[in-house]
Amino acid sequence: MSRAFQRSGAGDQIGSKSEDSWGSLSSDLRSTFGRTFLPVVVPMIGMWAVYLVMVFTGNWLNRAFGLQARDVDGLLGILFMPLLHGSLGHILSNSMSWLVLGGMVSLLTRRFISITAVIWLLSGVLLWLGGTPWICHAPEGFGCGRLHIGASAVIYGFATFLVAFGFITRRILAVVFSLAVLFLYGLSMLVGMTPISPGGVSWSGHLAGAAAGVVVAFIFTRSARAERASRRIARG
Repeated sequence: MSRAFQRSGAGDQIGSKSEDSWGSLSSDLRSTFGRTFLPVVVPMIGMWAVYLVMVFTGNWLNRAFGLQARDVDGLLGILFMPLLHGSLGHILSNSMSWLVLGGMVSLLTRRFISITAVIWLLSGVLLWLGGTPWICHAPEGFGCGRLHIGASAVIYGFATFLVAFGFITRRILAVVFSLAVLFLYGLSMLVGMTPISPGGVSWSGHLAGAAAGVVVAFIFTRSARAERASRRIARG
């Protein structure tokens, strides 16, 4: 009886540890998703919600809240442009890039919200100040749109942030992500930032987003740069 009881007790103890272990894993996964991926997914859900409203109510949202460079009426676009999309293909393409590049930013920094907010606003301001058609130099056959819509400015910001962040910090994962971005997106994004990009594409918005991403990378790596500088001084 006592031997049977002891075996039963040992089995219960092992089962209890296993249960605690699985519970811990589940809790860690929920915490990781909430901290890392939820901030990336929520804005994308907002984009889709706005797109569905546009589908059922007409294109007035894009006309009312699109960004128009150097026009007072277009100032609202600084806040709302990344939420607006013109077609299903447009939002699908941006959603995939948002998840991939935004996910990388979130995994690397755990400061996705603040980084995205600064890129979002800074890219909008830069585009409002210097966007087409004022600096439009598109070749013949390529038009310059007046209203800018879409999340691609922020997405370009993610891409250049990742490249600059990897170059500055030289952390292994950051360098891997940086090289992956250059390999997967480098050429297409480079073309997308020039007037030779296909008509209807906001190349100046892409350029503004890319510039914002580099600026934000330098802002958010101040401590890493200061630490590296102090190590160089110590060695010297």
